[in-house]
Amino acid sequence: MKKITKTLKLQGIYGQQPAKPVKDLKPGDVICWNYGYTSVVLDLLPSKTGKTITAMLRESESGNIVSRKMGAERLVAIG
Repeated sequence: MKKITKTLKLQGIYGQQPAKPVKDLKPGDVICWNYGYTSVVLDLLPSKTGKTITAMLRESESGNIVSRKMGAERLVAIG
């Protein structure tokens, strides 16, 4: 059985990066963004319908804690 690996292309980073849907993230996962920026997942708060998820993230560069609302099926690069 062949495992299907999801990938996506980020700006400023060479090649494809492994990815998974936001709904499959867990606290402690590292998300990679364009140009090599990263964030650590602190908490995931699903909406009432489950179509969107608000992720509480700690930015690796600045250490700021931010919230980011994303669709549950959206692919994000993981690192």
